[in-house]
Amino acid sequence: MQTYTKNRTGELVRLALFLSLIMIQTWVPFLGNINIGLLSITFIHVTVIVATLWLGLREGVMVGTMWGINSWIRSLAMPTSPLATYALSSPIVSVLPRILMPLIIGLIYMNLPKKHQQSKITLFILGGLGAILNTVLLLGAIGLFRSSGGAIAMGVIKEASEATSATSFALWKILGGIVISNGIPEMIFSALVTPTLVTALQFSQKRMNQ
Repeated sequence: MQTYTKNRTGELVRLALFLSLIMIQTWVPFLGNINIGLLSITFIHVTVIVATLWLGLREGVMVGTMWGINSWIRSLAMPTSPLATYALSSPIVSVLPRILMPLIIGLIYMNLPKKHQQSKITLFILGGLGAILNTVLLLGAIGLFRSSGGAIAMGVIKEASEATSATSFALWKILGGIVISNGIPEMIFSALVTPTLVTALQFSQKRMNQ
């Protein structure tokens, strides 16, 4: 009973640390984002990916949800750019992709054989996949729910935002460019960093449990 309580307490503490880290990264710009012109390149997704692969699927989704909610609130209270204000002011756009990304990589990781879960190659691939999923899901949601044509078709908004005069086609072209300019660097960074962080955390946890 004492061992279970100790392990459960440790799990809650680790989850609380990741939730706190996500909040800090979201609200302190240089800890989670790099602003370039109208765009904000993020590496917060690495925190969500590491939480998912180290703590588990449920915890990863909770951390991702916290990120999405804080991103939504920040887009209203303290936006990082005009594009962020326009795109992320919808809770669907801000929150849903941040839930789906850890859910997908968590399910993939859970269904891998145990020996493959411990492989750095697996962590490398899932790190890169998580970054790509984050980019594609977020930009896809922006294109679907925040473009004039897509939003009207889905019944989400009645008219395009006054902050932009871009047509739906032009918006999709812009989003496609962001996938290339932002998504690829984020994927490379995440793929390289994720194995190092997850392996180090797993090692430290084993040492503490001995």
